[in-house]
Amino acid sequence: MVPSALRIRLYPSHEQEFRMLRALEECRRLWNEALSHRKDRWQNERKSTSYNLQQWILTAERHESPGLASLHSQVAQDVLHRIDNAFTAFFQRRAKYPKFKKFSESGSFTYSQAYNGSVKPDLHRRRLFLSRIGNVPCVFHRQLPMDSRMKTCTLVREPDGKWFASMVFEQVVPLQDVLPLNAELTTTPIGVDLGLLSIITTSEGEKVKHPHLLRNAEKKLKHVQRVFSRKEKKSNNWYKAKQRLASQHAHVRRQRMDFDHKLSTKLVRAHGLIAFEDLKVRNMVKSHSFAKSIHDAGWGQLVKLTERKALVYGSVVVKVPAAFSTQECFFCNSINPVEVSIREFACRSCGRVLDRDINAAKVVMKRGLAKVGLDRPEPKPAEIGPLRAQATGPASPVEETGTKRADHVRALEAHDNSRGRMSQPFRADL
Repeated sequence: MVPSALRIRLYPSHEQEFRMLRALEECRRLWNEALSHRKDRWQNERKSTSYNLQQWILTAERHESPGLASLHSQVAQDVLHRIDNAFTAFFQRRAKYPKFKKFSESGSFTYSQAYNGSVKPDLHRRRLFLSRIGNVPCVFHRQLPMDSRMKTCTLVREPDGKWFASMVFEQVVPLQDVLPLNAELTTTPIGVDLGLLSIITTSEGEKVKHPHLLRNAEKKLKHVQRVFSRKEKKSNNWYKAKQRLASQHAHVRRQRMDFDHKLSTKLVRAHGLIAFEDLKVRNMVKSHSFAKSIHDAGWGQLVKLTERKALVYGSVVVKVPAAFSTQECFFCNSINPVEVSIREFACRSCGRVLDRDINAAKVVMKRGLAKVGLDRPEPKPAEIGPLRAQATGPASPVEETGTKRADHVRALEAHDNSRGRMSQPFRADL
């Protein structure tokens, strides 16, 4: 079972939006109360708090608190799951200590068991039924996944005030880690080199130009940000300028998402095996010279979308080490230490003139084939000596080194070349 997501735009009425905003506020309060309970219990009693304990407390509190009673039970349980996951990430040193949440009109809440009737999509009426909220008008831009079941549904309110619903479905697709690789995958492999001048360069020589979405929108963003900073804080005009600024940032984000969706779909439809560089983006953005351009490229989002779509289209996506991929010669495997500014260089070993990005994409493809066990060495011509004189007989003998047959074959050749006193045909006594 592989999850697939569908994100749709919601157009709630004033009453429905009030209910959704009230649910967001109740989720925020529940998060703060659960976090405070965990902190106080550890500071006073030195005892850790589990999800099950807080779940029992929540069941009792719902009978006393009207706000929690108005919240759907699955939504409230998901808040406790989120804070439990936050502490798990903290103890595993993957995140910082959880913090209390302040009031905000943006956020999300989740129906964790949407398959049991709490969420019902209606494509004909263009409605999405949400328990405790009602039938919300929406736009389905594509059909629901076939042979699938809805798993979860998350309602998101973005800073610009727009509502979206992210529905996760479970689909049955072939397991690539269990089934053997199809032979057709080896006929259409491709290596992808991620860059800043060209956002991707393929091993086939294709270069996709960097769209520079954030750079192109910087002028307008600066103007909107300047207008927002000059407004009196907490005034009506301040809120309007704040929403205008958030809307502009959201526009850039959706442009990047649309670009990555189209590019990833193109890759998985045309190729059975796709190899990417395993770049450490967190380390790369520490350089202030390229940090903004790297964030604007969105490499991680492109790779994640390609991996998710490859499961549906039957392709394979692999990540290979990126070390020396731009300096290694694809033909002779020699390392050519050249500066980043040099985009074309001659190999010091074989002398071939190489395009830096295209050569790196070919190296990535070679490493990807080796990772899945599909690399095949190129056949080399056999080193053979001069042809020997053909022996008498209907067919030329084949020499088998280290056998008695080889000795008899050499004896036959010596007899044929001598033509001396022996007039009788040669007999080989085994």
